[in-house]
Amino acid sequence: MILPLSNAGHSCLAVVGGKAAGLGELIRLGENVPDGFVVTTAAYEASARTSAQTTTIDDRLAQQVLAAYQDLGSPMVAVRSSATAEDLPGASFAGQQETYLGVLGESQLLQAIQDCWASLESQRARAYRAQRSIDEESVSIAVVVQKMVDADFAGVMFTADPVTGDRRRTVIESNPGLGEAVVSGLVTTDRALLDAHGKIVERRAGQASTVIKLDAAGGTRQVRGENSPRLDEATLREIAEAGGRIRDGFGRPMDVEWAVADGDILILQARPMTALPPEPRNIGPLARKVAPMLYELLPQRPTILETEAWIDAGIAPLVAGMLHGIAGVRVDYSAWLKRENGVVTEFIPITPKPSAATPRKIFRALTQKPPTGSWREDPLYDKYLRDCQELNELHLADLSWKELAGIPNRATGSMQLVTELRVKYLRQAIPAGIKLILVLALTGKLSQFASLSVTASTETHRINDDLQRIAKLIAETPGAAQLLRDTVPEPTIQALRSQPHMQEIAERIDEFLSVYGHRESASLLLPRAATWADDPTPVFHLLRMLVDGPGAATAENDALENLLAHRVLGTRWLEPRIERWVEGLRGFISVREDTHFEITRTMPVLRAAVIEMGRRLHEASALADPEDIWFVNYDLLRCAPGVAALSGGQLAQIAAGRRRRHDELAGSPMISPATLYDLSPVPGALLHGTGSGGGRASGNVRIISSPEEFGSLLPGEVLVCPATNPSWTPLFARAAAVVVNHGSAASHAAIVAREYRIPAVMGCANATTVLVNGQQVIVDGDRGLVLAPDHG
Repeated sequence: MILPLSNAGHSCLAVVGGKAAGLGELIRLGENVPDGFVVTTAAYEASARTSAQTTTIDDRLAQQVLAAYQDLGSPMVAVRSSATAEDLPGASFAGQQETYLGVLGESQLLQAIQDCWASLESQRARAYRAQRSIDEESVSIAVVVQKMVDADFAGVMFTADPVTGDRRRTVIESNPGLGEAVVSGLVTTDRALLDAHGKIVERRAGQASTVIKLDAAGGTRQVRGENSPRLDEATLREIAEAGGRIRDGFGRPMDVEWAVADGDILILQARPMTALPPEPRNIGPLARKVAPMLYELLPQRPTILETEAWIDAGIAPLVAGMLHGIAGVRVDYSAWLKRENGVVTEFIPITPKPSAATPRKIFRALTQKPPTGSWREDPLYDKYLRDCQELNELHLADLSWKELAGIPNRATGSMQLVTELRVKYLRQAIPAGIKLILVLALTGKLSQFASLSVTASTETHRINDDLQRIAKLIAETPGAAQLLRDTVPEPTIQALRSQPHMQEIAERIDEFLSVYGHRESASLLLPRAATWADDPTPVFHLLRMLVDGPGAATAENDALENLLAHRVLGTRWLEPRIERWVEGLRGFISVREDTHFEITRTMPVLRAAVIEMGRRLHEASALADPEDIWFVNYDLLRCAPGVAALSGGQLAQIAAGRRRRHDELAGSPMISPATLYDLSPVPGALLHGTGSGGGRASGNVRIISSPEEFGSLLPGEVLVCPATNPSWTPLFARAAAVVVNHGSAASHAAIVAREYRIPAVMGCANATTVLVNGQQVIVDGDRGLVLAPDHG
């Protein structure tokens, strides 16, 4: 029931829990760890079996605990939960179970142990486990009891830079007194960044407004941190050296809690770092421009089946074929998504490269007569629509396994017709673009190029117009707006149909989804996420937002009109030519945006086919969970003669293991922001990135991470988000400005911001963590800066 802390380790994780196992390994490494003991999981489970309501310590266990406490000298102790799923890679459980500091005396000790046990069943801890799909039956809890350290300084250390992922850097955050002030976020810590040689390369002074001290009578007390000292550089280097030993001993970057007392450095905890980006890579300037556009299409880590059956087989060939067909540019997509056992671990930027065919392709684009008529009248488009219709009319439940498994190949094969359409109709814009760039450069107006590309003639604008009309109808219909606030689509639609004066709204929504239902909700690259037709929740969030009020007023100015006011560009000879070139450029944007919309036509049937395969394999006991199908290799599914060939083996175990690994990595970026962006600070700026035009605007920050939060954006606020896709477009009519973690001046958010004539700053890397809701900022879309009001 009781073990010395020195006997704990990873080999007995189920007995001592994650925290105690880590402390035991630290002792083996020779680190200075406060002495203590572990009340094992067996003690908790025995007590839980004998108690109907609350888990209490029986007399026999109490005697063992108190004997171990007396062997320590009956000191003031820290009593800390140590759950079996705690401090593990991908699930730190930081703060989910309880810790009690300054525990003094036998009765306090026994009560603290019981309180730690009780915290395993808290609503907060249960929710954390459910979010990470941790089996409740597999979880137990031990309790660590250690001598309390009366720290002069304490804090946390990361043996890799948590922002950039640089494994050669160590970050130490410190504050006077106990570390509770640091880990609970009570203070702004003193932060030091050290290189591999222990040299301090950056240091930011903290604000030790609160210092937590031990109380002689037990427990802790808070005091004001006026004139608090800072750790000296020699001690920082010693702490970093300890971090290096711990990192090497555990074989991975570590999150370490430490304390300094009477000149001694003590290690209080160590766990693997979670949500750590890959190490930064050195890439060329062209790759740095292209990569943000691709990375914004991956707001989530793609699953194995998404990668193999959709991205590798469809999207990558489409883009590669388009670039080669138009300009002879070659792009190698074979290694852009690094994988381990099929699970995507890293996004690696790629560099487009010209080929021997590039001069010929460019010359052909410049001299070839453009095709007549609209691309929608082209026989290629007709064939694509027929293919899509055939796929969507299939009754999947009646198909054989071979037919069902072949649907992704059919879907991505048909998609390549869009490649041909893009090559045929996009390359005609090259001459117009080149001539326009030359004229703008010669007259000092090159900065106007992006604004001139703005066009309202896209499918996305037509979608937004339809949404606005439906929202207007809802606002004008008594009771409809209130009904809409039930954001669960199915009962809302049923309720609309059941009331005669609301049936028109239901019909409009049905018609909207029949036309636009294949639109992606997450990304063009992620077919696992439901489309609007499969789950119209995002549409309802948009409608609710549009019903709640008008958008922010935007400046009404036309870039072409302003350009033609120039004394040279507005001449009789040049004006019609510029108008023609701008029309060609805007046509390019329309074709690019609308063919993106067309590509998604095959997403619903591919998703439905995968779901059906998962259902069949689950029913045959080949998969433990139907959703595990997304973690099976596509070739295995495609080549199998039937379900029976995939049953009775290790498929369930392999797929479930890959899913666990995928989920472990869910919080980790797939690329270091230092690879994509310049993270060096700009004096006076809160953030900086790529300016995408729009001038300057001020407003309160509103962080939006998903469609569920669309309704929280108020008119005139600054939209701050990780990335966007076409589903987010209506928000731009309401925002005063846009600030985005990922992307470039050619990204979706930048293009739409220019259309709505609002400032946009792209590629800020960490805007969603640096800024906070309600914070007032100024967004300078021309210089790519986010400023505090006093620096405006």
